[in-house]
Amino acid sequence: MTSTPDELKQQFRSFHRRYDQITDIPESPRSLLSVIEHTLGNHRKSEVYVNKMLAYFLNPSESHGMGTDFLRAVLDGLPSSCGFEEDTFELGDVVVDDQVAVGSGYVDLVIQVEREWFLMIELKFRAAETGTVAYRSAPDVGGANKSEYQSGHYYLYLHHRDEPQASESDFANWTWNTFITDVLRDFCFKNGPRYPQRTTTQLREFIDDIKEITGMSDQQPRKREKIQLYIDNYAAIHDVTKVFDKHWKEFSKQWQGRLEAALQNDGFDTDNWHLSLNHSEWGRIFRHGWHTHIKTFETLSKRASDRKDARIIFHHRLKRNKVLAIRDRKLKFYFRHCGSNDTEFRAALNKPFDARTDEIRAHLPSTARLTGKKRDKIEATYDIQTDHSTDFFEAYIQALKQALIDLAADNEPLLTILTQNYQEAFEEVYGCEPVVTA
Repeated sequence: MTSTPDELKQQFRSFHRRYDQITDIPESPRSLLSVIEHTLGNHRKSEVYVNKMLAYFLNPSESHGMGTDFLRAVLDGLPSSCGFEEDTFELGDVVVDDQVAVGSGYVDLVIQVEREWFLMIELKFRAAETGTVAYRSAPDVGGANKSEYQSGHYYLYLHHRDEPQASESDFANWTWNTFITDVLRDFCFKNGPRYPQRTTTQLREFIDDIKEITGMSDQQPRKREKIQLYIDNYAAIHDVTKVFDKHWKEFSKQWQGRLEAALQNDGFDTDNWHLSLNHSEWGRIFRHGWHTHIKTFETLSKRASDRKDARIIFHHRLKRNKVLAIRDRKLKFYFRHCGSNDTEFRAALNKPFDARTDEIRAHLPSTARLTGKKRDKIEATYDIQTDHSTDFFEAYIQALKQALIDLAADNEPLLTILTQNYQEAFEEVYGCEPVVTA
């Protein structure tokens, strides 16, 4: 039976009170792996275990039953400093290997798509950092020359605490604690019931083992109480989650019309702008003329059916940044050189853009920054101000509207630079200047 709003409010007040009590309990039992390995005084075995288990879970061809889901969650959750911008929608060609020869050493993990991109991962717990400089300078990865990977070279240092960090600056630093918090725990909670029981159990034990090895272990009694708290409040949690998810799904199909109406109500002309959604994830906004076919030079209002197009866009991520929007009330808004563009065209776009960073920065609102990345060039952050609106989705639209006004509709100098850069790069590579409608 569905509860009334007042009943739900009362139930969640009790939920929060009990949750606060549980999280104050100081107790820290150890995992079975910790008891065995640490008692034997052989910490290296623990590191090998974690390396092997992580490689197993990441590999889509293994028998864990998760396919590419866990791999996608890890890639989507990588720290921004890693600069990873590859498409994670289709990961069927990804290969995952552990203990891969790189130069004269062996790096712990390599995730790659042959001749396209690789992600090199070095895992550390308490040992001193070694190897990242040599791994970065080595010309090869598992016998293949790095120059063969045309899309991207990425490096990640997954380590015990904030210090020591990787010696090589191209290795993005990521702590085990952040990895568990941002990826593992959320993945298990949301997806555990979908997978074989053994896999779900292994994932949960894997979290416990990492936390025990790194000294971050949660209290087991506290876990049991949280589980019981979830069970006791399942009906209410399920009720409100189901309602919200339904409205979020509907909103994902309606945001374009709602944004256009909001802009028009404020007197902004939207006739020469296109708004579209791709795979329930990429909310794309682009000026008429920012999508051009590279063979026919036709101006497009969406992706070319043969994918032979050159594109720049503004966008917001409805799936990837959903938690950020709900939990932190933050909207992320980006200007992007699309990853599907030809390598030569991407280079032609990035070179003048990067050369004009001071000029571009001068026209950015205080909410925006230059990322230094190859694809998402500008990132802006806006508050979703639910305090001023009873409707979360209306507040989302207001934040999105303000982002587009600040970066485009009411920012002709910035819009001119982005458009000129696109036209000049297109003419340089394809021999024709695309027509962009003001």
